[in-house]
Amino acid sequence: MKLQNHLFLFFLSTLLCLASCGTGTKPVAADSLLGKDSIVTINEQIRKDPGNLNLYLERSKIYLARKDYGASMADIDRIIAIDSSKADFLIAAADLNFFTGRVTRAKQLLDRAVLVNPTNIDCLLRLAQLYHYLTKFDEEMKLIDRALHQDVHFAQAYFMKGMLFKERGDTMRAISSMQTAVEQDPDYYNAYIQLGIMNAAKKNSIAETYYLNALKVNVSSVEALYNLGMYYQEIDNYNAAIETYTTLLKVNPHHFDSHFNLGMLHTVKLGVVDEGMRYFNEAIADNPKEPRGYYGRAYCFEKKGDVTNATIDYKMALTVDPDYTNAAIALSRLGK
Repeated sequence: MKLQNHLFLFFLSTLLCLASCGTGTKPVAADSLLGKDSIVTINEQIRKDPGNLNLYLERSKIYLARKDYGASMADIDRIIAIDSSKADFLIAAADLNFFTGRVTRAKQLLDRAVLVNPTNIDCLLRLAQLYHYLTKFDEEMKLIDRALHQDVHFAQAYFMKGMLFKERGDTMRAISSMQTAVEQDPDYYNAYIQLGIMNAAKKNSIAETYYLNALKVNVSSVEALYNLGMYYQEIDNYNAAIETYTTLLKVNPHHFDSHFNLGMLHTVKLGVVDEGMRYFNEAIADNPKEPRGYYGRAYCFEKKGDVTNATIDYKMALTVDPDYTNAAIALSRLGK
């Protein structure tokens, strides 16, 4: 994943937290923000204490949870107009502006946040992330280094360095930074995933360990299970791959790629065509608009000598995706 995409997801996850976390230490359930009485309650609190900016932030979260972005922004703007020095307010405002497409305004807010809070790590790293989105990588690295100067053990800064090195093609330094991230935070799930991906690409067996560590942090992670299954598949450890995909399907019974890969493994690698067809049927049920499911089932029919049904499914794959070359080649092979 490009870090621009990772950045967007980070801002999105931050907004989700903004919408579900209270101003105190305990998180507020998202459902409670959507309740009929929540806006009435917060309005009454604001009426009694109109100078409490945290209440406006809380109301902004309620509007955000309800996807009323205009009202959410209005409260954020009110807060910043009164107090443009507090890091939490500036970051919340920048996140909302970025999410709603006001990137220039988001940068202005983060510039202000760093100006008035020059040693605040959250401000430094949030601006660094925005610089990456703007492809100003040198400025990004300077801000990451400033954050590490404040706290040499801050795991997220090493993770961000690793992602930047990865995008620049410097895999060795990317891996080194990610390793430092997990040394500082042994529960850093995303760093384990990245270490798994980069080492798997190099065929390094330690990739397995990193994916397993990610699963220790999140035992039901579909991402980690699928990556681990793919790693086993790519090193021809088919039994381990099958076991891993099977475990994944207990977490997500409708995971198309797991069903498809199980179909391919049983049909192509193990020669158990009937079992492979069963998995392709499941894959088609998972996503009828995915041509690979029909292609896999067609291949099973072809292996069984059923040219009629093979032709039907190859054509169905092309109906779903006219540019699906594999199906066109297969039909040509069958003389259809």
